[in-house]
Amino acid sequence: MKLVLTGIMLLGVQSAFAGVTFFNSTSAAGNTAERDAWLAAAGITSGSSFIDFEGFTDGTNVDGVDLGGLTITHTTGNSLIQSSPTFFGGSNPIDMRAVAFSGAGGIVITFDTAVDYIGGFDIDNVGGTLQVTLTDNTTASISLDNTAVGGDSAEFWGVWRNDAAAISRIDWTGVSGGDGEWGLDNLEYGVVPEPGTMILLGLGASALAARRRKKQS
Repeated sequence: MKLVLTGIMLLGVQSAFAGVTFFNSTSAAGNTAERDAWLAAAGITSGSSFIDFEGFTDGTNVDGVDLGGLTITHTTGNSLIQSSPTFFGGSNPIDMRAVAFSGAGGIVITFDTAVDYIGGFDIDNVGGTLQVTLTDNTTASISLDNTAVGGDSAEFWGVWRNDAAAISRIDWTGVSGGDGEWGLDNLEYGVVPEPGTMILLGLGASALAARRRKKQS
């Protein structure tokens, strides 16, 4: 079952169905607000796992490489770490480096363990479709905003699942860059702790604080 979702809000494109909510900033200026909305929906302050690609050397092919519970594969078999704006249609990665994809075709992001949320930035992407596959084999998708302009054109996108099934796979289809190349940067993903776990963490923190106060008195 494929569900194509659309919906425009002030912050960007936000769509929800079957327990999945998408976030997609429509401009670089809206990135902070759209990411904040994504974090608020998931009830987190930041992703528990983070990949910014800064620790790689330019030209490194990370296609099919486990990057820390997450693997990226591209149609061509090339997912190359790059830093020059020439690899992103004259646009810049968020920091120094990002992963670049050359030519038309799609990418697939898979997880070692299914996650509750994932977000990041696409650079010089002409649009295409982002499809989420859940662990119950249902899917949901959104048409992404076109970011294929020069300059600071990286725009935030995010997915939050608020139903029983978790996210097992992300497919990007029908995408390419304004000059044949586009990229992804600053990927955040993870699992939201169960309420019981949060309570235990809170109790542990309270006990530690009480112990410290006792030592100081």
